[in-house]
Amino acid sequence: MTYSNKTASTLAIALLAVLGTSAAQAQSKIETGAAKAPTTNSARSAVSDAEAARAQAQAAQQAAEQAEASKRSGAMTAEGAAQAEYQAYTAKQASLEAQAAANAAINAANQATGAKAAVDGGGAQPFGSVVSARQSANEARAASDVAGNAAANANLAAQATEQAVTAAPAPLPEAVITSGLSADASASAAVGPEVTFHSLPPDSVVGDYRVDFAALDGNRDGRVSRGEARSNATLTAEFDAVDVDHNGGLSPHELSGWTR
Repeated sequence: MTYSNKTASTLAIALLAVLGTSAAQAQSKIETGAAKAPTTNSARSAVSDAEAARAQAQAAQQAAEQAEASKRSGAMTAEGAAQAEYQAYTAKQASLEAQAAANAAINAANQATGAKAAVDGGGAQPFGSVVSARQSANEARAASDVAGNAAANANLAAQATEQAVTAAPAPLPEAVITSGLSADASASAAVGPEVTFHSLPPDSVVGDYRVDFAALDGNRDGRVSRGEARSNATLTAEFDAVDVDHNGGLSPHELSGWTR
């Protein structure tokens, strides 16, 4: 068979095209095969970190619920109640932070898994999928670390809430005893001064007063009248109490406790 030059050229070009396509396909298969292992490892790592982050988020939520329950049980002091309120709030915020981090880790794991699926399916740009999978795995690991720290903070806050509600009131300060007192005097000072109570009739005279009977008895009749007692304000105020026989005059006997 004899071919013209034109026909030969056309066949040559077609052959080169076929060979080029085959070479490209072969190169693509090589790149895809090389990309499978790293994307698979990245995807597995991302999924593992996402599961860990989810577990940490659940632990943080349980700690927040425990803190809330402790707060609602009631504290023994007002200060403890305020501290419990703050710590329960802190635990709640840490729980929300852990949940957000867990969601971020799950999203990153999904992206890494998607990159692996693209490589397994023979998609284009296998090395691009490798980069994407590794980046997503790193994001999942970072989110898992955030979730772990948040869970630890929530647990600490829950413990602090429990301590706040169970804290007893501070004891009263001991009485300060003046240095230099004897043992008996120190004991007396510690318990306070002794107080004696007396039961007295309502008309009893209370006081330590002294009067000059002779000076008050101006008319020398042996009794001090109400008018004669006016020179002594204290005696005037208690005249009725001293006048036990209520005859309007105070005898020396009635003033026996008052006279000098």
